[in-house]
Amino acid sequence: MPHIDVKLIGSPSEEEKKRVVDKIAKVIEDELGKPRRYISVSIESKSFGEWEDVYNAEIKNNKNVVLAPGYTNPRTFQ
Repeated sequence: MPHIDVKLIGSPSEEEKKRVVDKIAKVIEDELGKPRRYISVSIESKSFGEWEDVYNAEIKNNKNVVLAPGYTNPRTFQ
């Protein structure tokens, strides 16, 4: 613990994934005091067509979302 699950539209390169994972792990280490050996991070690429399902299942009306997106329509991002 903790596990961080990143979902995004598009396909980052392996180098981009490594940089993002390193930065996420560093923040968890620095801010929450969790050793890196306990941290896991997954990155999952989604298509624009799949994003509505992600939004409805994991973001919309989820009281655990601390930083909500600035859109309410996952089809138009408005």
